[in-house]
Amino acid sequence: MSIENKSGCADKESICAQAALLGEMLAQSSEYSQYQEAKTELEGDQERSRMLSLLRQQQMVLRLAEILGLISKDAEDDLEQMYATFCLEPIVCSFLYAEGRLGRLLSEVQQICVGKLDLWSDNDMFESMQYGEVNKELN
Repeated sequence: MSIENKSGCADKESICAQAALLGEMLAQSSEYSQYQEAKTELEGDQERSRMLSLLRQQQMVLRLAEILGLISKDAEDDLEQMYATFCLEPIVCSFLYAEGRLGRLLSEVQQICVGKLDLWSDNDMFESMQYGEVNKELN
């Protein structure tokens, strides 16, 4: 399959077809297989599923508080303690481990894709400016 059209550029259809193939490869990966097994086991245990849901809710509350500038050290400590406690549960721990492995794989794929692109960033503008120019822009 050619990824270039008549103008020499990859077309959307070809890009999406390649993405579908990548998705199939990811679905066949050991990371995804391990994730699916851990997820099935977790779903079969209502109490442990509820524990993980509670942990996720606490994480969302903490992230929202962080965004709003309302974060407290106690809240972070409480979440860490909850996470440590829940990780003592083998089913929850196994799921979190598998989820982390799959997440890292997906992150690596994303970094590879983005690394091939020259995307604009606010940081690009500030890195190219002298400190005085930045200060002038802000005032």
